[in-house]
Amino acid sequence: MERLHRGVSVALEVAARLAILIAGLAMVAMTVVVAWGVFGRFVLNDTPAWAEASALLLMAWVIMGAAAAGVREGFHMGFETLREALPAPVARLFLMLSDATITLFGAAMFWYGLDLALTVWDATLPTVGLPGTVEYLPLVLGGVLITLFGLERLLSHAATGHAPAGVPEHTILTDS
Repeated sequence: MERLHRGVSVALEVAARLAILIAGLAMVAMTVVVAWGVFGRFVLNDTPAWAEASALLLMAWVIMGAAAAGVREGFHMGFETLREALPAPVARLFLMLSDATITLFGAAMFWYGLDLALTVWDATLPTVGLPGTVEYLPLVLGGVLITLFGLERLLSHAATGHAPAGVPEHTILTDS
């Protein structure tokens, strides 16, 4: 069982790193696209029609990749100040409640994002010529990753009382 847990943890670590890599590449590509759009508008006096829509699509990949990895790393919003003021057993319950909420949110993102993606499959994005589903893929994949990372945190807290190995115990960004 321990070996299986380690294997799943390693696989999810790779998934988190891949999500960050994709988010980083999308950020670089978005910067290039926006720069080209600005250059076209102000220097060439001919704004490329695809620039804004492409930048928005890339921004969705940046947000979803970083948000998913943030759940695994414990960056997601939490109530650290409240938890610090509570007795340890109650604080642990609130930590698990926070992870459960994030996990359910990720599952809802996946489910409803998939519904949206399938609904607009036959539509075409006018300025980029891609299927409408492309707009919702980051939501679907981000939802899957958030759900998996949330489940990992929940199962680890339930089994060991701690965050998964190699992952911060508490959120890094606090509300204080």
